[in-house]
Amino acid sequence: MLEIAYHFYVLPRHHTHFRHAYQTTHFTLQQIAGLASHRFSPPQGRHDAFTLRLIWHSRACFDLFTRTWFGVWLVNGMGLSPDALTAPIQTDVKHPLSLEQTGGQAA
Repeated sequence: MLEIAYHFYVLPRHHTHFRHAYQTTHFTLQQIAGLASHRFSPPQGRHDAFTLRLIWHSRACFDLFTRTWFGVWLVNGMGLSPDALTAPIQTDVKHPLSLEQTGGQAA
């Protein structure tokens, strides 16, 4: 599994538009092969970030996504170069430990 969390700081006056932009992509995200789950969290306060968390089955699934029409649209929509997709405004990338790394027990 590959987990990537994108943090977007949006001016409060644009919060409604940003929520709407996510809602328009929600169905498409559900259809993407290799995407295990996704979650969109609104900011808790006026100056906090929106968070889009994507959990991929593997890095290969994520790499394939970046070459689809939706992946390219998302990259361009965020104003990123393809290499920067894993590093937008602020990104947390987490690779869960394998069973071998945890001594054979799930973490």
